[in-house]
Order: sequence, then structure tokens, then C-alpha cells
Amino acid sequence: MRLAWLTDIHLNFVPFDERQRLYSSIAADGVLISGDIAEAPGVGEMLLEMKRMLDVPIYFVLGNHDFYRSSFADVHARMRALTANLTNLIWLTDSAPQLLSDNTAAIGEDGWADGRLGDYANSRVMLNDYFLITDFIGLSPSARLTLMNRLADEAAAKVSKKLREACSLRRRVILVTHVPPFRESCWYEGKPSNDEWLPHFASKAMGDAIVDVMDGHPANELLVLCGHTHGAGIVQIRPNLMVKTGGAVYRRPEIQEVFDLD
Repeated sequence: MRLAWLTDIHLNFVPFDERQRLYSSIAADGVLISGDIAEAPGVGEMLLEMKRMLDVPIYFVLGNHDFYRSSFADVHARMRALTANLTNLIWLTDSAPQLLSDNTAAIGEDGWADGRLGDYANSRVMLNDYFLITDFIGLSPSARLTLMNRLADEAAAKVSKKLREACSLRRRVILVTHVPPFRESCWYEGKPSNDEWLPHFASKAMGDAIVDVMDGHPANELLVLCGHTHGAGIVQIRPNLMVKTGGAVYRRPEIQEVFDLD
């Protein structure tokens, strides 16, 4: 089985002919997408278009941009409705481990930055998230951090459960998420992000949960695929734990990598 990995493709900025070019370049048996597909009003439409054009299983999670101009509850409800009866469109956040081969399973979680890495208190970074996602609009810095903590902790708890289950089913696991789970994997221009950007671009809660599970499963291997920073990099966190962060350029969506399973 060959899997093509995409991330931060932002198809709402891409004309149809360029989207067709991307679809035509995918020669694989399945697709993994680690978030930022479009913006909330168009995510479903873009996923359905991709499904029609590719006719292979599409395993995806959502990124922060996928909630722009809407709320978490609304987008979650629409994704559940969209994928409920479509066997080839799998929202990994809302799914059990997917058995891809005799040796490999895939799990996923949208994830969220939790402000626990870097220096949130002194950061001057203001992402569009805080103005374009209903749940964040008008929050004070402390209230914003509380929401970030809650979202990240909920995601980390779900990943911990799914990862333990996946490790019991297959030796190798691929975890698809949007937000880098470690300081070292929060790549930008060839190096990890600084303390001003890290609070908004990494999830310590997710990283801690992943390490806890993998330290307890030394015979298993985990590959984490993430995006969000638009900076590419690879880091080996543990002997059995590698994280690949995808690079991206607006209006130029590309395949990050193609994986051959077994």
C-alpha cells in the first residue's frame, strides 16, 4: 500500500486547475492529510472534491484554519455528518485505529497548541485563530490560554487512548496530527521556533502523552506526521518515535512524501 502525505494545502487559496494538478500528481492507494485543508465554509466541499478526483481512502485531521469563520462545535458536527456514510473519507479524530496493513495502523487527532512551551506570558504573537474562530473571539490572554490548555489536554487524552490501542493491534503506528507535539518538531526556516512563537505552534500535552505511551511500548514504532508551521523537519525523539513536520507554501500545495507500507 502506498500512502501520499499532504499538509497545510489551504485549497481555498488554490484555483481549480492547480487543485487538479495536485490530484493528478497523487499516485497512491490512500492519502493522509495533517490539517489546514481550507477554511470552515469550504472544508467539506474540498474534501468531497478530492474524494471524487482520487477515488482512494482519504484519512484526514483538521487544522486551525479549518475552523476559521466558524466554531469548534459547528465544524465538528459538519465533519461527523459529512463522513458518517462515506467509507473512503475518514476523519481520524473521530475514528478508531485504522488498520492499513498487516504491520501498520493509523490514528489521528486534530490537536491544538497549548501555550506551555516557550513564553506565552510575554509573547506578542496574535494568530488569526483568535479573531476568526468564534470560540476565541474576545477572550483575554488568560482566558485564551485556559481554552488552549483544555483543547490540547482533551486531544492528548484521546491520543493516549488511541495510541495504546493501536500499539496492541500493529507493530508500527502512524499518528496524523496538525500541531507539532514537541519543541524540537516545531520547525521554522530550518530550526525550531523561538519562545515567542512556540506557545502558539506546539502542544506539550500531546508530546508528553505520546512519550508516555511509547516508553511503555519499546517494541512498537511510531511515526508522527504534523504540519502547522509550514517549516519542514525531522526529529528522532526516542529510538521508536520519529516526528516529521511538513513544509508548505500558500497557493502551492505539494505532496510531502509517499510511504510504501510493507
